[in-house]
Amino acid sequence: MTTTSRPGPAGLPDPAGLRGPAGLPDPGDLPVPGAATVQRDELPLTVLQFGAGNFLRAFVDQMIQGANDAGVTRHGVAVVHATPGPDRALDLLREQDGIYHVLLEGVRAGEPVRQVTRVTAIQRVVRAHEEFAAYRATYLEPSLRVLVSNTTEAGIAWVEGDDLTATPPASFPAKVTALLLDRFRHFGGDPAAGLHVVCCELIEDNASTLRRYVLAHAAANDLPDAFVAWVEQACTFHDTLVDRIVPGYPRDEIDDVHRQIGYADRLVVKGELYGVWAVGGDPALREVLPLDRAGQPVEFLPDVRPYRDRKVRVLNGMHTALSPLGLLLGEDGVRETVARADVARYLDLLLDREVLPSLAEDPEALRRFAATIRERFTNPFLHHRLADIALNALAKYRARNLPVLLEAWQDGREAPATAFALAALLVLASGRLGPAGFEPADDPEPLALARACDDGDLAGWVRGVVVAAGMLPADDPRLGRLADEVAGHAGSILRRGAEAALADLLAGAG
Repeated sequence: MTTTSRPGPAGLPDPAGLRGPAGLPDPGDLPVPGAATVQRDELPLTVLQFGAGNFLRAFVDQMIQGANDAGVTRHGVAVVHATPGPDRALDLLREQDGIYHVLLEGVRAGEPVRQVTRVTAIQRVVRAHEEFAAYRATYLEPSLRVLVSNTTEAGIAWVEGDDLTATPPASFPAKVTALLLDRFRHFGGDPAAGLHVVCCELIEDNASTLRRYVLAHAAANDLPDAFVAWVEQACTFHDTLVDRIVPGYPRDEIDDVHRQIGYADRLVVKGELYGVWAVGGDPALREVLPLDRAGQPVEFLPDVRPYRDRKVRVLNGMHTALSPLGLLLGEDGVRETVARADVARYLDLLLDREVLPSLAEDPEALRRFAATIRERFTNPFLHHRLADIALNALAKYRARNLPVLLEAWQDGREAPATAFALAALLVLASGRLGPAGFEPADDPEPLALARACDDGDLAGWVRGVVVAAGMLPADDPRLGRLADEVAGHAGSILRRGAEAALADLLAGAG
């Protein structure tokens, strides 16, 4: 169920049907959402979703629910936890029978809008590693049509020698290869058993890369030619671009949210009202997943690359640059960080001189797009925590920011703001500066090297982290310049603090 409302006299909307006429109940008296407290339809499992994070739940699942509510689709979602080990959010999702609420807030036609969606589309939650039999039974469901993933930028990666007979294989591409092979065999090569694979990872050519790895695993394991032909003909792989800021659990206002929705939902996820899902590839997917026909912000396109480059470099790249800088400046959220005059000047430098010139689009259209992003950062309804954005920051910088810097050098331009962003990221990862209690989360090897910061050889320190993070190979001729420039900024931050180092950068830029 989806409801939209505008704030009332007290600033809190009253979504129809989400609370009774007696007014706002005490949070302690509210039921927990679940099959015992929420009426929902049993739906066929048509979508296999790898990942249960905030983004997928506030984006893909929210849109599927909207289409179900509109009567356009009857999609049931099976959520798969693809990595071994505990996950408290997944436990809560299972305890609540896959039921939770999405709170989207923003401005529409100049008016503040709050939209609440109760998601009941998730029908099953399984762990691939700890519950392989249940996982296998799920991916062999005859009704499955779509596979959706968001395994982070590091998820779609080639792992040499990954065992396809493991239960399950270790890497995500090997998991997909193994499950497709199992479906191929189980259904006797029936083309109707093929899947539409839709990737939401923020890497270039996300689904195309996954498809290439699937076929590479097939070749490495001498899988039958008939299986390869089935993958190529019965399965489609769709590159996508996703765009919605999702801060996650609204901990600072959770009591008010619980009163508004009428449930003590431990999985409420908050995001911005704005959203775009650009999906490329075979248009047959639209007949299976016609979300746009239910008014959802989905665009089916032949090619998403122009959309992707603009969004990843402007929105996501700004996030990756802002998060370490803001944390080093003592800020907590995006809105507060961009409100600072020095950060506003930094963003002007980053965007106008480095990011926008790297995009092959109409300059005026790009400036309008960038202005829209800057406005979204000031959304008064969202508290987008910098610490959340900083998760896996090294992989994010590699995908979002590093191409801007390298292309600028190739074109004979400087990119000091982009280099400064990497310096701030590495200083934050070193643990030498930053907010109390902040713990960076990234790949173990480069993170360990970042923590071994050596004031006597900052360029060597940068070089080691950059190579370990897969940004540049050790023999790349550009590595020396990158290490020297980033080390200079890092030294300034370590000696004088982020605010003074930022002032020096801005003064040098003119």
